[in-house]
Amino acid sequence: MHTQLKQMRRLAGVATVTGASMFCHAVLAQEAKIKETPPAPPLASQIDDRDVAADLIKPAANLLSGEQRKMVERSGREIRYFLPIQMTPGFIYNPSTGEYDQVSLRSYGRNVSGVPNLLRPDFVAPTVVMKPGQTVRFDLSNRLDKEPGCELVAKDNVNTPHCYNTTNLHSHGLWISPSGNSDNVLLAIKPKVNFEYEYNVPGDHPAGTFWYHPHVHGSTAIQVGSGMAGALIVKGDRQPTILSNGDLDTLLNPFKPAAGSYGEVMLMQQIPYACFIKGPDPKNPGKEIDVIQTNPDGTWLCKKGDIGIVQDFKAQFAPTAWTKSGRNTLINGFARNPAKPLVMEAGKLYRWRLIDAGVRESIVLRIRKINDISKLTPTANTPETLQAEVKNACNGIDVLQFEVATDGLTRPSAFAKVTNTLQPGYRSDILFSLPEKGDYCVYSDSGAPDFVSAEPNNAKVITVIHAIGNKTSGDQTQFVTKELVRAAGLLSRSVRDTIIRDLKDGLKLTKFVPHKAIPESELTDPQKPVDLVLGIDQRGGKIAFDVNGAPYVPSEVHQTLILGQVQEWHINSYNPTDTGEAPIQHPFHIHVNPYQIISITDKNGVDVSALKDTTAPTIGQYAGMQGVWKDTIMATPGYTVKTRTRYQRYIGEYVLHCHILDHEDQGMMQNVKVVLPDGNGGASTGGHGAHH
Repeated sequence: MHTQLKQMRRLAGVATVTGASMFCHAVLAQEAKIKETPPAPPLASQIDDRDVAADLIKPAANLLSGEQRKMVERSGREIRYFLPIQMTPGFIYNPSTGEYDQVSLRSYGRNVSGVPNLLRPDFVAPTVVMKPGQTVRFDLSNRLDKEPGCELVAKDNVNTPHCYNTTNLHSHGLWISPSGNSDNVLLAIKPKVNFEYEYNVPGDHPAGTFWYHPHVHGSTAIQVGSGMAGALIVKGDRQPTILSNGDLDTLLNPFKPAAGSYGEVMLMQQIPYACFIKGPDPKNPGKEIDVIQTNPDGTWLCKKGDIGIVQDFKAQFAPTAWTKSGRNTLINGFARNPAKPLVMEAGKLYRWRLIDAGVRESIVLRIRKINDISKLTPTANTPETLQAEVKNACNGIDVLQFEVATDGLTRPSAFAKVTNTLQPGYRSDILFSLPEKGDYCVYSDSGAPDFVSAEPNNAKVITVIHAIGNKTSGDQTQFVTKELVRAAGLLSRSVRDTIIRDLKDGLKLTKFVPHKAIPESELTDPQKPVDLVLGIDQRGGKIAFDVNGAPYVPSEVHQTLILGQVQEWHINSYNPTDTGEAPIQHPFHIHVNPYQIISITDKNGVDVSALKDTTAPTIGQYAGMQGVWKDTIMATPGYTVKTRTRYQRYIGEYVLHCHILDHEDQGMMQNVKVVLPDGNGGASTGGHGAHH
């Protein structure tokens, strides 16, 4: 270990970063290792040291040692991070027992002490911060055990989950090249193999909230389900001008916490760890197999001395497994803990960068005052007791969430939400204030029965906020408007009045929107939209996960797109069975180029994206989406999502897929290829006689 550490420290510019957290309050500043190579060009020198080393100064999610010391070297426009991947022993707090469960999970190189730590989660991936115009390198080292013959599991069907220790890296939402050693998800990094990724972030890349995770077909769900996911923040300091829009960060800087961008991150994950025992094999009487150990009520049990793992794809990623498990959503690696509420100030404006980094669960996020804290029952762990806790305790005034960005991209105007539906892969930047001191539930409200889990009664408290101080915010919309107008007064005089006028007119954010709207007149061929249907075919006793009626074939390019063109897509979900259709939703995600939501129409042709009520069943998740930009959107059976997108700058091959990651691993994915135009309105076949 000491030899490896010395070798890593000799690497130029290697950095291992720690995760974000709002929960911890102390760390030794001298642990931060920051090196600068003077003189640095202007762009590199704009890196905020407070963000570069924030969580090793104050506050911190993790106190790291050895390999996990942070080292940041800035050489010109280049920064570098080190990501070791390994099986890591550690602990996850279990609210239902009030104890820590021992686990062993694939992770980005946590270094833990061997005992539970209230101030530091054992499993939270590094938060990466970068700026437009930088080259960012990731040294990824796969230290997981080899799996001889693991490919044979999928020899007859590539869409069988397999090779759980083979990995790679995907930057979800970044607008960078999908080829070579950039955001190339078609690479497979085997155990004991190291690889260097190079992200050349364009100078005009939008600032925003993104994330990263593994993306090898067949092992994505297992690895992300182990907690291998981290926040990726693109910081921006470009103020709006008369001729150009700017970064929302410049308006929100006055509200940044002491930890900088790190302190705003709220990375939400569901880690379905389980402890296994021998049990009867239902398919082979008289034989035994490994089965999940459970309590009498069916929730999952890990006894003292047992080690929880994520390894059984069918059992741990079944459609209702998470609800039945009794496990809890983690925020920045922490489960809900009565001894560790979020301590915040009443009457103050906050920004949260919400990231749903889970495998398959929907989160209908709601923040609400607790009128009687004695009604909280932290040990609740069945759907019935969890639902009762929310009903009895989380019934005070609602805290409005003013969404200012979707999937990292600034909205045309802030949109007030009572409930904020986050599907797997979604990001939502919100502003909010706690109206008065006291305690507040942060919980997932009951989802509609056709949400991912297919179970409507699934409300669950995620964490609790303890608001301190005597300030009050009064009318929440007026308070947010007042605070943003005050912040706008610090911006350049040339656009200050325009921005203030916009904010007073329905919280418009016009001067901070990164992409221009796409009118129908800009479409290359308005008469030929791309039709896409995600679904699970359960007819004839078989189950097939497919896109447009066909499962994933790695050697085929399913969508050939031409650089410079502008297209409209119509996205649907259809899940046929022998008796009709299953009401299963599928979050559609495509890499590289984001898309604008034009409309989302229901079975009657009503555009529900123009509605305002976020609490309405099913359609509430679409309220306020008209005109926003996204990279992931839920497709609901009977609804049509109409999007428009531009194919700009990058050529190469990448994928589109369902972001329920176990659906992706089982075939709900397509290869996409962006090619050069041939000069005659078609696609170039490439050089060398079109041989590849």
